[in-house]
Amino acid sequence: MVEQAFGEFRKIVGEEFAREDGQKTEKYHRCTIPVERAIEGVLLPGSAEEIQRIVAVANRYEIALYPISTGKNWGYGSANPVRDRCVILDLSRMNRIVEVNEELAYAVIEPGVTQRCLYEKLTSEKTGLMMDPTGSGPACSVLGNALERGYGITPYGDHFASTCGMEIVLPNGEILRTGFGHFGAAKAANVYKYGVGPYLDGLFTQSNFGIVTKIGLWLMPVPERFEVCYFSGEKESDLNPLIDAVRWLLLHRVVKGSINLVHRNRVLTMLTRYPWEEMSGKTPLDEAVYGRMAAHKKVGAWNGVTALYGAREEVGAAKKIIKRVLRGKASRINFVSEKTLHLAERFPKLIGAMTGMNMSEVLKALRPSFAIMKGRPGEVSLPTPYWRMKKPVPPCDIDPAADNCGLIWLAPVVPMTKENAEEFIGVVRPIFARHGFEDCITFTAVNERSFDCTLPILYDKNDPAETRRAAECHEELLRGCMDKGYIPYRLGIQSMAGLVEGDDVFWDVIQKLKQALDPGGIISPGRYSRI
Repeated sequence: MVEQAFGEFRKIVGEEFAREDGQKTEKYHRCTIPVERAIEGVLLPGSAEEIQRIVAVANRYEIALYPISTGKNWGYGSANPVRDRCVILDLSRMNRIVEVNEELAYAVIEPGVTQRCLYEKLTSEKTGLMMDPTGSGPACSVLGNALERGYGITPYGDHFASTCGMEIVLPNGEILRTGFGHFGAAKAANVYKYGVGPYLDGLFTQSNFGIVTKIGLWLMPVPERFEVCYFSGEKESDLNPLIDAVRWLLLHRVVKGSINLVHRNRVLTMLTRYPWEEMSGKTPLDEAVYGRMAAHKKVGAWNGVTALYGAREEVGAAKKIIKRVLRGKASRINFVSEKTLHLAERFPKLIGAMTGMNMSEVLKALRPSFAIMKGRPGEVSLPTPYWRMKKPVPPCDIDPAADNCGLIWLAPVVPMTKENAEEFIGVVRPIFARHGFEDCITFTAVNERSFDCTLPILYDKNDPAETRRAAECHEELLRGCMDKGYIPYRLGIQSMAGLVEGDDVFWDVIQKLKQALDPGGIISPGRYSRI
């Protein structure tokens, strides 16, 4: 059946873009989590019309398709499907930026448009617009992250909220256009989200109801003034007052975007590598060694970062309020503009003496993190998966899956209160310790009232025993967080079956929708769904 189907697939996409397993498909098996999926092959369509024809063949031969945008979903499954025996539908060839509207600040893009592609388009054509990048790197899909409801740190950080209008190939081959998009003469299809009638767009995020081939994406005008605020608390106990300050700044809209509170352990994974020699090959890292590393890098116990965007007067006023709100709560507060960054690069010793910071170390992370908040995608976060690896981090084009890094993400959502943060930390830290891993916590404000807490399990995937412990650690963390009510906002492919099992009206409704839209079950079986 598969062989016959591929004969027809080749006629649709061409010989080069229809590969049965083993024919240039090795990269689709790579994964940073400990899973190994059997796949039937890979198709690389070049248009929605080709996808329509592929879907017709898949229905006829009862072959499951698993769409990916670029396959860079590191820590959650990379390019692997949830279940075995799927054909990967790689949409990376569909990389057209269909439109950029400078006046109304939006773009229309396909799944293969990467963060690098969109950034270069916006800057090279001097559009005066900027995107909101994630830390996942320049090669990752903009559309793919929006469909996973990912986020960044600018005022446009909620990536699904920034979408407006979708084009979707349904499992029966029909093309659905959401919002006003299905009205041929509609002028507001990419500027008014809801259209008229039921709002359907959310159904096609974190689901397996169709194949999204195009989205409208709102963009941010480049602000008149841009500065980054870095602050820190030297003690673990500083987290509580910092949370109160962060919540106040966000609820009162002093800060328009997000605020990150990053624990010392996580910061060090971005700046350095596991000190195998000092630890004599033992894990996890000793607290005394952690303390020495943090002191050398001038890293606090909790490290905050946010960015200010707006008119010159607006940013100036926000800085004054931030200083007032953080006074007595943060041990260090620094505002960095493009001008001060240039000065720090030219006179690192002088600026270091003025700020009390080790500028040679700080500048290694400062420039790329500054750039991301200014809308330029970078690789500042990508050294993290290499923390326990015994090979060097590539200087550029970092691909943790290709390098067989061990990374499993868990991303529970935590209400923005010190009581919830304390309880959450009390749940996860003992679990990391029991399994022999470092807890590397980041609290990211995904809105004014909640944090996403990204928890990476960093392990040596070349060590079978450590790989097994990493999988066990993830399962215990997931159970522990779910039991306490801290539910992840997204899951890896290895956890989706457990998520949807049992009696739950919510998943019953999802199942009924799936059966109505995809009775043959050909699109991404098991993805956030029982079928």
